[in-house]
Amino acid sequence: MFLALRDLAFAKGRFALMSLIIALVAFLMTLLSGLASGLIKSNISGLMALDITHIAFEYNERPSYRNSMVEREMWEGWRDSKGVLAAEPLGHTMFTARTPDNQPLDDVVLWGVYPGRFLEPSVVSGEQLRGAEDGVIISGLLADKHGVGIGDIIVLDRVLTRLKVIGISEEHNIGHVPVIYTAMRKWQEATYGPPGGPPPGETLPDILFDYASVIALQLAPGVDIYTLDIEWGTATLDKQSAFAASSGYKEEVQTVQMIQGFMVVISALVIGAFFTIWTIQRTQEIGLVKALGGSSSYLLRDTLAQALILMILAVGLGTLMAVWLGLSLEDTGTTFMLVGTDVTASSMLLLIAGLLGSMVSVRLITRIDPIIALGRTR
Repeated sequence: MFLALRDLAFAKGRFALMSLIIALVAFLMTLLSGLASGLIKSNISGLMALDITHIAFEYNERPSYRNSMVEREMWEGWRDSKGVLAAEPLGHTMFTARTPDNQPLDDVVLWGVYPGRFLEPSVVSGEQLRGAEDGVIISGLLADKHGVGIGDIIVLDRVLTRLKVIGISEEHNIGHVPVIYTAMRKWQEATYGPPGGPPPGETLPDILFDYASVIALQLAPGVDIYTLDIEWGTATLDKQSAFAASSGYKEEVQTVQMIQGFMVVISALVIGAFFTIWTIQRTQEIGLVKALGGSSSYLLRDTLAQALILMILAVGLGTLMAVWLGLSLEDTGTTFMLVGTDVTASSMLLLIAGLLGSMVSVRLITRIDPIIALGRTR
C-alpha cells in the first residue's frame, strides 16, 4: 500500500473532497435507514407486539384488516385443529374519538381481545383489562400526543360508546393510528351494535357476539395451513407477511428502499468516476512503475486498498454523524428509530458499492503501456 498512502498524503484536497461526498451519502443512507425503521414502528408496532406466528383473514386475494370478518365457527375450528397451539379472535375497527367535552383525539383503532389471554398487551401503567366492561388499555402514543391518562373517558364518534382508560401500554399502532384495546364483547357491541348501545331494558342479540375481524394464531411447525384455509374459508399469512395487510405499510417500505437503492447507485457511480479520472491523471506515473518492474496485480491491489481506506474513513464519519443526529431525533419523539443491524447493513452496502465503483479504474490500469513512461505519446 506504499503508493496508496503516498497518493493520499500528496493529494489531500482531492481525497478530502471525495471523502466529504461519500460521508454525506453515508449520512443520508443512515438517516433513511432510521426513517424506514421509524415508519415501520409507527405503522405496525401493534402487530409486532402480538405473540403470534400467523394471522388468518377472511378469504380474500388481498387480505386486509379493514375488510375481513370471521365467524365463531371459524376460530373455534382453527383452535381445535391439529398443530394449532392457540387461536383467538381479534377485532379491528377504526373510529374517530373525542373526550366528553368534545376535544378531538383524531383516529383510533379499537382492538377487541379476550382479557387475560395472549393477545392482551402488558401495561406500563394502570391495570389490565380483567374483564372490565368499559375499561380500555390505550397506546402510549395516545397518552403522549393528547395527554390522555388513567381514568379519562374516551367517546367513540358515530356509535357514542364511552370507554374508560384503565391502562397504558407501550406505543402500539397500526397504520400510524394508535390502538385501543378493549374486551371482545365491548368491541362487538361498538362495531355491530346500535349507536349508544341497546335500548334501556333490552339486550343485544347473541349473534352479534359471534363475529370478529381476524384470527390470531400460534402454530407449531409443519401445520398444513393450505388445507385448514380451505376447510375454514380463511387466508392465512405468517406474521411478517401480515404486516403488509396494514394500510400503507408496503408502499412506505418500497419507497424508502427505492431511495436507498438510488443512493447506493449514485455512490458507486461517483466513486467509480473519481477513481477513473484519478487513474487517467496518473497514467504516466503508473506506466513508470510498470517500467520499473511493478506488476499490474500490485497496482490493482494498491488501487483497491486506496479505495478501501477512503471508503472506511468516509463511511465511518458519515455514519457516526447520522447516529449522533438520529439519537437526538429519537429523544424528540420523531418517527425515527435507529436499529443497529440496519445501520450496519447500510454502511456495508455503501462500502461494497464503493469498491465495485472503484473497480471501473482497474481495466484502465491493466491497459497502461510502460513505454508511456519512456516518452512515447498516446
